Amino acid sequence: MSVNPRPWSEVLSGVFAVLTAIATYLGTAPFNTLFAVLLGAAVTYSVQRRLQRDSEKRSKNVEYVEKYYGPLLVEIQKIQENVLDSISGYDYTRLEEFKTQPQFYSMGKQLKADFLGFADAIAKFSSKISYYKETTQRLICKFGNDYLSNPPGKRRRFASEQSYPPVYLKYHHKFEWFMTKLEDCILLGKDPVEMVKEKAVNFQEENIEVEFWLEVEDEAGVSHKSYEPTAFRERKEAVREIIAKVRAELDKDEGYRVFQSELCDLRQKALRLSARLCKYVEGYVSIVEI
Repeated sequence: MSVNPRPWSEVLSGVFAVLTAIATYLGTAPFNTLFAVLLGAAVTYSVQRRLQRDSEKRSKNVEYVEKYYGPLLVEIQKIQENVLDSISGYDYTRLEEFKTQPQFYSMGKQLKADFLGFADAIAKFSSKISYYKETTQRLICKFGNDYLSNPPGKRRRFASEQSYPPVYLKYHHKFEWFMTKLEDCILLGKDPVEMVKEKAVNFQEENIEVEFWLEVEDEAGVSHKSYEPTAFRERKEAVREIIAKVRAELDKDEGYRVFQSELCDLRQKALRLSARLCKYVEGYVSIVEI
């Protein structure tokens, strides 16, 4: 248990005052010596107490960084990457847990307000992401059907089942393999090839395939769903025309324009939160270059 230094400071101040008066009146060496000793002891005590308080404060801050602020920074960065830059799923209960931890109350007033505002806004934003992903998928299917050819005895159309992306780009080169959904390209306002480039280590456009999720019906009326892969170069123009038509349709929607504005605003809020948390964390974490 820490000792409150204030009573000792008051006692020592009183002693100094008395000794100073006596030493001034008598002018004797013993009092001067005793005064010097006591003064040195008081200064040493004061310095040690200050160092102890600083050490305790630093230890507490390091503990908060390890248990709270560091993990919170990682979580904000996950949201930046997975939600705001990739329009993918995220478990928002993880962010809510930070509101219930004791360290939450150690936040400064402004940081706490900014964190709560961001957490509430991003949680509400998830429903808009789901809505516009589904809307974009429907529009891709609607306009994509114009670019399908029907071989004899078969009728092909985009599958309406939205558990699968209607169009995605697949990149496969040596040990690299990943997919990029067309609806994500549209919602993020990015060219699909540029999105693939961002992920690829050794990008080669000839290693991109485009896959359509189709429903194929034969002459007997029996239908089945299947992916139809084709080299990107063969569908490049069709994909870009589908994107242009979908974006033009979405731009007519006032709600979609609000969605895009909120997406931009949330990115800025996440960047500011990350920057402030980084500055705090870096102050208590040693960075060793290897």
